[in-house]
This record gives sequence, structure tokens and C-alpha cells, in this order.
Amino acid sequence: MILREYQAKAVEWAKHSDGLIIAPAGSGKTWIAASIIKHYSIKHPAWKFGWIAPTIETCQQGRVSLRVAGIADETVEIRCPHESVDFSEKDILIVDEAKHSPALSWRKIIESCNGLRYGFDATPWCDDVARNAVTNTLFNQRVYEIKRSDIGDSLADAYLHISNATDLNIHRKIDENIKRLFDARRKFMRITDEELTRMCAWESIVDIGICQNRERNKYAIQFAMDHGDMQTLILIPRITLGEDYEKRIPGSRLVHSKIGKKQRKAAMNEFKAGTLKTMIATSLADEGLDLPNVELLIMVSGGRSSQKTIQRASRALRKTETKNCATIVDFSDKFHPIGLYHAKKRMKCYRELGCIFE
Repeated sequence: MILREYQAKAVEWAKHSDGLIIAPAGSGKTWIAASIIKHYSIKHPAWKFGWIAPTIETCQQGRVSLRVAGIADETVEIRCPHESVDFSEKDILIVDEAKHSPALSWRKIIESCNGLRYGFDATPWCDDVARNAVTNTLFNQRVYEIKRSDIGDSLADAYLHISNATDLNIHRKIDENIKRLFDARRKFMRITDEELTRMCAWESIVDIGICQNRERNKYAIQFAMDHGDMQTLILIPRITLGEDYEKRIPGSRLVHSKIGKKQRKAAMNEFKAGTLKTMIATSLADEGLDLPNVELLIMVSGGRSSQKTIQRASRALRKTETKNCATIVDFSDKFHPIGLYHAKKRMKCYRELGCIFE
């Protein structure tokens, strides 16, 4: 395994300290993790190693990286986190997608490990200060960050195309739906009015502003069809919306967690091989989709989460031998002030990623 300079520096840091390693998506976090384990397996042959990752796909990516590093499968126990996972006797624990660390099941596993803990993530921080504090504590307040500028030309350029396409006069319909949902749920939901309003607003934005927005979806579908020669990933918020896209885009394939591991793997392999040109995916694509050949990313999903926006956009930023640039399509979502606010948050993330605004 030959590491790039920024990867080698991260491994060198890890030889002297454990902690949280922050690196952009596509920068090779699993290679860094595998190299850290290789170093310690040589230095301490009797040590035991654990690795937790959120999905079957991310677990498999870890195994592949370890094999490339020359580490036998039985050397490292790789698991998705759940109650039966016991890593209390591990000397080193790798935590992939460390943003999940504050979740109870993750936290118990991490806290039980008294050895060295290495967390890996592109976007570990969120708007919840308390949650961030837990993540920091779990990794002993130590952070090593690889910035996009450190990677140089290892990532592809991304051209951002913003569409104003939307149905007109749906502002009132969204507000009415927010009120209807709020009134129906207020009696039995034990959360604050502010939290409930936020929940009802997001649900209304997704259902009416995105899924039922004919002009918005017509634009996304037509853009995909007009660029049918490109490796295209379309991210959608609901399976039912994805099914409609699949029917309307010839040769496309919908991928989500309910179709089963074998079908997902087959679709991904076809996409990587170029025989499947258009893949439609739900939130499954937030983590675990290793598709470096994405040339066109259509962000139908919306939302304001910096973590999710960066995670999703980074699918298009991975550079390959045949790909130096990619296109991202998103929407201004001026149909409602909440939609517009979410869109502005996403635009801020794109600027931080260095995307080129068309």
C-alpha cells in the first residue's frame, strides 16, 4: 500500500496519539485506518483489533482496505454496532463514520474499549453542541484534520448547477399542512412545540415541496435523460418518489436498503462497470456507497444538514483515471421560506467544498 503524503502524515500522527481523524470524503480514510492497524500489528503482534462501521457496505470497504494492506481477515473483527458487539478486550478500536459515536449503541461499544480509539469522519460535527462534546470526549479531545487543500489535485473539480424549477403557489399548501400535522400530533407527542413545528415543517417540505413538486421533479428527470451518457447518481428522499423516477428514466435503477444486499451490490457493480448509467438512491447513499465514477449528481433530496450535504456532494468529488471533474445539480427551492433557507445552507457547504458555481 502506497500512501499519499497527507495520508502518511496522518498515520505518523496516529503512531503517537489516538483520537479523531477528520478527512474529506474520497481522501482514503479506510487506507489510513488500515495503515494504522498494520503499524501496530507489527509492533505488537499480540494486540487485538476491532472496527465498527454503520453499514454492511462500509464494513466490506474496511475489509478490502485491510487485505490490500496485507492484514488477514481474522486479525481484525469488523462489525456493525449493536448490543451483542463486545470490543472491551480490544487494544485498538477503529470507528468509521464517527459522527454516530454519541448514539447509545455506538457509545457503549466505544466506551467499553480501554485501548486506543481512532475515529474517522468527513463531517463529525453537527449543530448540537452537546452531541459534539460527547464525540470529543470519546476520542480523548484529540483531533487531527486533513483539509481539502492538503489533498491537492486528488479530488475532482465540481461544477454546481442551481435550478429555480418549482411548482407555483404551493407556499400556502405547505403552511396548511404544517398546521394540520401539528394539531393532529400535539396531543400525544412529548416534545416541545418548537421541535414539533420543525418536524412537521420538514415533513411538509419533503412531501409537498419535493415529492409532489411536478416542475422540480420534471426538471431533474429531464436533466438526467439529457445527460444519459454520464454516470449519474440521483438522490431522493422517499422510495415512492424513486420508483416514479425509475419508471420515467429509461435504463435507470432504484437502490435502497429494502431491496436486499445482493441486489444492491449487483447494481453498484454494474454502475462502477459503466453498464448501469443512472442510479437512483435514498439516504442509503449518505454512507457506504463507494462510487468514485459518479460524473453527475442530482440532489433531489433537499435538506439543510451540513453533514449530509457534504457527505452526499462528496460522492461526485472522487477523482479517477478517467474523471477529473463532475457536475452537481441542486435547487434554489424558493417555493417556501423554509425550503429557501435549507437551499442557502447547502450552497454554503458547496462553497466550503470548493465547488464552481455556474
